[in-house]
Amino acid sequence: MSAESKKSTTYCIQPFREIAMKMFSGDKLETFWPCCMMPNPITTNRDPDVLKIKEVWKLTPQEMYDHPRMQELRHNLSNNIRDPACETCWHQEDRGLKSFRQWSNEAELYEKEDGLSIVDLTFSNVCNLRCRMCSPTSSNELMIDHRYFEKNGLLPEVHKITKRWGIIEQAVRAVESPQWKWLLENTDKIKYVKASGGEPFYDKKMIKLMERYIETGNAKNTILHFHTNATLFDDKIIKILNEFKKNDHVFSIDGMGKTYEYIRYPATFEQLETSINLYFKEVKNYNRIVPFAKIISAHNLLDTDKYIRWVRELPTEVGVQYGEIYDMDRGIAIKHLPVKLLKTARQRIEKYIYRDGSEEHSVINLLKMVDNAILYNKENKSLIKAETELFDKSRNQSYRDYLDPDLVEWLDS
Repeated sequence: MSAESKKSTTYCIQPFREIAMKMFSGDKLETFWPCCMMPNPITTNRDPDVLKIKEVWKLTPQEMYDHPRMQELRHNLSNNIRDPACETCWHQEDRGLKSFRQWSNEAELYEKEDGLSIVDLTFSNVCNLRCRMCSPTSSNELMIDHRYFEKNGLLPEVHKITKRWGIIEQAVRAVESPQWKWLLENTDKIKYVKASGGEPFYDKKMIKLMERYIETGNAKNTILHFHTNATLFDDKIIKILNEFKKNDHVFSIDGMGKTYEYIRYPATFEQLETSINLYFKEVKNYNRIVPFAKIISAHNLLDTDKYIRWVRELPTEVGVQYGEIYDMDRGIAIKHLPVKLLKTARQRIEKYIYRDGSEEHSVINLLKMVDNAILYNKENKSLIKAETELFDKSRNQSYRDYLDPDLVEWLDS
């Protein structure tokens, strides 16, 4: 990759380094991407197979990287051509938001030379939580809710209002795939392992892969980057993590106190704090700035000022990336909040633009999301309330016991 190519206004580092393998049906990989954000549903029913490559299940990660369609993608992004497969990022940038592409280009942990050195994996949907913005395809525990909806004739409404509710039709058997076997045999080639789920630290396959890296002696040269709900750190996990060159895990934490417990059911906020404090204390090689991720929805937007304050008081430096909930037309999307509440949230958040005298760009990006929700507002109390109460029914909760008082007042008015 020449310096001139990197000056392209469409350049993205990820197709030059990475393969993401996240859609398995049984032991067959259905599609792949150079980043996990590529298939995000900007529009309802967007086909995740955006690269249109046939018989993906036969390909090793190296063969995926070398595929002509990937070569075409790298060429386009190096020459100011907006490849349509990257619609997720173009959509963000066109609204004035900092895109995943731009965040990636600023990352410091990528290999300096082009070539496959990173994999991003989802080998199952096993998880210990039933998060409200998720679906059974990413958490097997949400099948509890699915069965409730099915039994009570609510599934059509759930599909209509979340726009992304799906189930895995057959058990994932990724360990039987050629991709899994290639990874076990090439721990020297992949120097940066990303994973999400499900919950990677709840997945025995991911534990086995980490142990394989330790066994081959390549853990000391490898960085781990897992998207985790951060509730499962214990002595066993920490011992494994300390074998690796660096830990750069993203902690997905979507609120404070009761708001967190409402969204990340059935975890408690106390359980979360105990787990992350153990990580900060015992892991010897985590990144200097620990990345957090907060998915913004109608449920947690109004608690974001408290969240920022909590994050800044943690015993290590934290950087937060705020993301929009997908599908962006689902019930609890923030554009369905009234402008009055959006402006209230904005006033609370804008007090935290500056940190140590400098602007915090993630907060500015968050404010742009709120501004977009005001500009393109589609206030709809019935949609927010409908999605909220569907899950209240399946887990015997009431939003009145958990959410911001101003939001509750509006929902009840």
